[in-house]
Amino acid sequence: MDISGTMLDRLALLGDKRAEAVVEKLVEGGQLEEVNRVLRQWHSADQNIPAGLPDDLHDFIEEARQAPEWADQERLARVHEFFQDDGIHIGAVLALGSMAMAYAVPLGAKMMSLTHRLRYPERRMANTAQFVFDLMQPDPFGPSSNFVVSAVKVRLIHATVRYHLRATDSWDEVRDGVPASQEHLLIVLLALSVQVLDFLERLKVRVTPQEAEDYMHTWRVAGSYLGIDPTAVPPTVGEARQLFATALARSAGPSPEGAELTKHLLDLYEGIVPGRIFDGIVPALLRRLIGKDVANWLEVPHSPLWQAVVRCYVAVLGTMESLEDHSRLARRILDKLGQLQYAVELRILTRGKSTPLELPTQLAGYKDEIVLPTPRSAAEVERAGDEHVVPIIAVDQAK
Repeated sequence: MDISGTMLDRLALLGDKRAEAVVEKLVEGGQLEEVNRVLRQWHSADQNIPAGLPDDLHDFIEEARQAPEWADQERLARVHEFFQDDGIHIGAVLALGSMAMAYAVPLGAKMMSLTHRLRYPERRMANTAQFVFDLMQPDPFGPSSNFVVSAVKVRLIHATVRYHLRATDSWDEVRDGVPASQEHLLIVLLALSVQVLDFLERLKVRVTPQEAEDYMHTWRVAGSYLGIDPTAVPPTVGEARQLFATALARSAGPSPEGAELTKHLLDLYEGIVPGRIFDGIVPALLRRLIGKDVANWLEVPHSPLWQAVVRCYVAVLGTMESLEDHSRLARRILDKLGQLQYAVELRILTRGKSTPLELPTQLAGYKDEIVLPTPRSAAEVERAGDEHVVPIIAVDQAK
């Protein structure tokens, strides 16, 4: 497939016309609040679409919740074993590292900051944690799926954000392309998929080639529900890694919005970790995951002491992974502990409450200039200790 910058240029000019046409009628008809009220009643893919929705929206949902014909059911069944084995690590690096990588793209961070709902990460974190938890369930795209419902709602949310940004003149589309474009959504999808595999490697969590390819395929299917063109999503881990490198070399860099969102993210996690004495562990772990260049762009605090602690933690984790590989009993015990830990983490992030996904009725509405990075080559630019870190990010940092 085409994994060039030219292809990304094309995707930067594309949104989601099908969803946008539906949303435009909802907004202009003053129906958003009522639609949000009705959609709170829709929880699983096999549930009848609630009565009371406009016909256009009903038809859109009926179409959007259908599984793609190319989805490989054998792969989707296998990936659940991967989630059972390493779900706690996947959830942790996804909710911390992948979120930060999304903030490292100035245009994406700008768009997130332009909504009240996304400016503060508590609700977004809760939604992301629930989103991933639903994807980790057996048959996540099947009849009883909660994930499909969430994905279709997120697709509508993106279309609503585009409408508001255009209507309030908060986005320079000539200069910056379509807001929440296919390119931006693809970058986020790759941060949630192939980048997570790289994060796991940096934590010494072993992932087999088959597990990696199954995981990538699962997110490719998930992307189709989010309105991402399946032909734009690389079918293999190798191609996905190359495309992600190219995308970030073109688009990633520092921004005030990215630094602010990252600060809120760290504050949220530090509020979860008991006691102030351990506050430095979260930034140190994040620096381990995303590397020093990206961490510096996002103004993640630097602490040699806590980064040494994280290195020790990674060494212990590698030992536990080795033990798990060689002992069936250890594997069962660690898997159960991991599932329990993720359930506890999910409850903490959501505060034990369901956080409904709703179409935003307004934006924060401020407008200022965006300083974009200068695209360069997608080459490896750094190391962290003895570990290779993100073979991406080659922007001109002198500018």
